[in-house]
Amino acid sequence: MTKTAKTPAAESTYFASVQKAIENVQGKIEVPAAARDFVKRTASSAKDRAETVHTGAANATTTVEKFATSFVGGYANFTRGLLDATLANVQHALSTVEKVAGAQSLNEAVQIQADFVRENARANFDRVRNAADTAKSVVTEGAKTAQVEFSKLYGQKAA
Repeated sequence: MTKTAKTPAAESTYFASVQKAIENVQGKIEVPAAARDFVKRTASSAKDRAETVHTGAANATTTVEKFATSFVGGYANFTRGLLDATLANVQHALSTVEKVAGAQSLNEAVQIQADFVRENARANFDRVRNAADTAKSVVTEGAKTAQVEFSKLYGQKAA
């Protein structure tokens, strides 16, 4: 039994003929103009959509940033208001202590204490009301800003 061995020259000739056939076919195949135009339009459309999505995401980020800034600013104002109210209450209490110490009679000391309680309650009520109004306006403005920006993002009219 004899085996026929393939020689490197035979294999090289075979691959050369296959390569030549592929090159001949590739040279004769043309991509239709309509297909090229379709690919160009699709790529252009995808590019436009990517830019639109990017712009929308950037706008959404700006909206969140504005909302967060107003919220943090409102919180800082609220905290500052609490600190100011605390200082005012301490100063008012110490002033009252001085007045009570200078009272000539027990009735005068009781009257000074009653005035202190009434004035302190009124001032604290006003401070709480102002703080609540500030918090309400911060949240309302933040919600309006977010609604407007998100409606722009999704192309809908704000309610």
